[in-house]
Amino acid sequence: MEIIQRWSLPVLLLLLSASFSNGQNGNVLPTIENDVLRISLSISDASLTVVDKRITLEWRQQVRPGFRVAADSIRVSPTSLSARVLGEGATYVLTVSLTKESPYAFDLLLDIPDRHYAAMPAYPFPFVAPEKGWYYVQNTSGEGMLMPLEKADEINKPFSWSGSQPWWGLTDLKRAMIARLDTFRNPSRRPNSDDWTVYATPLRIHYAFFTEGGYTGLAKEYRNYFLSTHPELRPLRDRVQARPAVSNLKDGVYVYLWGENPAEDLSLVREMKAAGVERGIAMFYGRHEVDRALCDGIKQLGWVVGMYRMPTGNLFRVSRNRGWPNALLTGQLAPDQLLASSNLRSWDRICGKHLLPEWIAKAKEAIRDYGLQLFYFDTLVVQLAPCLHPDHPSSIGENQQARLEILKKTRDMGMIVGSGEGMCPTWALPGVDFFEGLMSLRPYADTRLRIPAGGYETDLGNSYQEQAAITLDETRRIPLYQLAFHDYVAGTWVWRDTNYQSTPFARKKDLFNILYGTMPMWHINRRLWDSHKADFVASYESIASVRERIGFAEMVKHGWLTADRSVQFTEWDTGDRVIVNFGDRPFDRKGKEPVQGRSFTVERTDAK
Repeated sequence: MEIIQRWSLPVLLLLLSASFSNGQNGNVLPTIENDVLRISLSISDASLTVVDKRITLEWRQQVRPGFRVAADSIRVSPTSLSARVLGEGATYVLTVSLTKESPYAFDLLLDIPDRHYAAMPAYPFPFVAPEKGWYYVQNTSGEGMLMPLEKADEINKPFSWSGSQPWWGLTDLKRAMIARLDTFRNPSRRPNSDDWTVYATPLRIHYAFFTEGGYTGLAKEYRNYFLSTHPELRPLRDRVQARPAVSNLKDGVYVYLWGENPAEDLSLVREMKAAGVERGIAMFYGRHEVDRALCDGIKQLGWVVGMYRMPTGNLFRVSRNRGWPNALLTGQLAPDQLLASSNLRSWDRICGKHLLPEWIAKAKEAIRDYGLQLFYFDTLVVQLAPCLHPDHPSSIGENQQARLEILKKTRDMGMIVGSGEGMCPTWALPGVDFFEGLMSLRPYADTRLRIPAGGYETDLGNSYQEQAAITLDETRRIPLYQLAFHDYVAGTWVWRDTNYQSTPFARKKDLFNILYGTMPMWHINRRLWDSHKADFVASYESIASVRERIGFAEMVKHGWLTADRSVQFTEWDTGDRVIVNFGDRPFDRKGKEPVQGRSFTVERTDAK
């Protein structure tokens, strides 16, 4: 739609008279519109109504009582409307703007005077499904969930931006809408329904409406937006030339080694290689000292050698109050009170800006001494907070940027870089090659194990039933992160929830790795390897046979082939189609070879 810079008085009066429409009960509503959308604001309850003219579909919001618009504050132009909204003792300054680039979308700016940060505001109201049979599309700590809106009480943290990707949506599997947050938030990491996420103000929310595409279209919409705002980001396949070890992320297995000493760990990797586990990443937490002979021996076998590190420390070193950063941001905790009650040196360990030079020196030393190829930074992208140290204070946003610099500068030394554990935030994508925990589904399930204290020994047991009912529920789980960024970041399960966390569910986890094209994760020591060697090798061979084709590909589509969703498929820009049967019975494909129960097949999408 053409943007007109100057208006004559008669034309302006005509536009202003057309900027109000009749609502229910004949009420006159401030309105803006283009060829696709009509957006109206109710003065009486402050709700927005959006009409998609393409399909005559009306979207309304879930109104909370007690809100209204201050009538004397309304301002309407051809492409925007603004007003003050009053409700629940607060004042909100609202601006709604049409976007020239996306006629099917609009931007909403919400300011809360005198606040720099706020918990989830009561306004704007969330949009609700226009009809029955719709689903809530949710980004969790890792992958996505598709939750029936008829069972709204089963949705944890609905209509918030507390997941790794800052958007949520609604869909009937064809039509859809998305609400994307474009401003800073510090997500709540608690694995339950309580949401303590804090947002910087003003909030900027982008709403878009689609006539087709379902949740796949929403994921692609976010992908396109993110890549357009980060043009420097390169796909994984393009990173291999500068850092050849990155190629192991394509079809290798991610292995934490827990041997008694370096010699035993090297022996285990040699045995895995001889048994057919061709490509892997050997990870060391620090159970024993690592030496150069171990690292060189692993690299000679074609594996990558990596170390677990925490350049930044745990937030509980400052305060045992787990929510102290967000309490500080929202004014519930006084800065001087927190500073006085904390150990000043503890602030040094959480301040990315302060730690950056120290970490660079340590990283160079470790690379020189051991010949490392990979660092995994546990929780570096998760434990964000402002720093109150008087010698190096920083805002939470500055701390986030400094942590991104730690990731980037480590990668610039030739390292593969990963982070995660509880959250895989997209702001970190320009600095990471992989996320641990990307396959997880917090806040719905989180296995409680203390891995360094020996929790890895519980692998290949018979527990996990409660978590599996959620994490491995193929009827609700959807690959939102893989649809958006599979070709830009590799992902694994989390070390408290490996492929072999529980023997009865190991095959199903492998099938999800195959369907999503993601890295399997194992814990290995002498007992686990000797007792289950055949299982590990079979798992590796089946997953690698698929990932060698799609490991660095873009996932272009995901869907179901049966009504009960037990048979699913993913399609890739390589022209491959992966079909997985999670059920027990063979899946008949009408003239093609059936897919056996708990099995998979790969075919070409261009095959007749």
